[in-house]
Amino acid sequence: MFRLLPARSSRALATAASKRTLLTAAVLPQRTLINNSSSSAAHISLHRAVVPSKAFRTNIYATQQLRTMFIQTDTTPNQDSLKFIPGVAVMPNGTAEFLDARNAMGSPLAKKLFQIDGVRGVFFGPDFLTITKDQDAIWQLMKPDIYSAIMDFFASGQPIISEAAEGESGAALDTMIHEDDSETVQMIKELLDTRIRPSIQDDGGDIEYRGFENGVVKLKLKGACRTCDSSTVTLKNGIENMLMHYVPEVTAVEQAFDAEEEVSQLEFEKLERRLMNQ
Repeated sequence: MFRLLPARSSRALATAASKRTLLTAAVLPQRTLINNSSSSAAHISLHRAVVPSKAFRTNIYATQQLRTMFIQTDTTPNQDSLKFIPGVAVMPNGTAEFLDARNAMGSPLAKKLFQIDGVRGVFFGPDFLTITKDQDAIWQLMKPDIYSAIMDFFASGQPIISEAAEGESGAALDTMIHEDDSETVQMIKELLDTRIRPSIQDDGGDIEYRGFENGVVKLKLKGACRTCDSSTVTLKNGIENMLMHYVPEVTAVEQAFDAEEEVSQLEFEKLERRLMNQ
């Protein structure tokens, strides 16, 4: 059976409605800004509050990209260098190498990587990064920070090289053939670019052509190959043999160093001689 409730006065109804309004405002504080004087205006305001903004959708999309990035690692002949393959293009043209934090100021990613303890060098290839660590650093401790830095950078959408520093990196102009190049130099550059460079990049490094004089080809090793113990073997048994086979004018291949590297190399040789004389 149903029991009839006594009729409520208009004043009691208004009080109850007021209580319901207060209760709704307490549960959903964001809706107190809605104008209750017009139902259509209230509908529009609520719609705008619920639909996410363009910036919010962009952040969600970037987060989804970040979570789906799969970074592979590959070993190199240099035990202190590791190759990281993010699955996206790294350098649109050529390669770039950074040997210290000061040199890395032109690249947001290189700058961030040098903030990780143990990072000694960073090299960017077409679709990979090679990171060289200090000898006493441990990869297992460094990898989580390296993965995080790489994923955060590619999710940000920033250019890998700033506009101000683009001229210092850019395309691989060292093997570009010029009109005044001799036929021998043209053959050397073509072999370096088509036969030798791809193999070196597979090992996480690169080469830079520095000149040809009196039968000697001068090359600079970069990336993992620069500090590798087998760099001499790479130059002599690999590159030199191939160039001498296809270009009879080539008699030798020598490694070229920058001014700072030459000083370091001389000091290292002096130290070796002292140790041998003891």
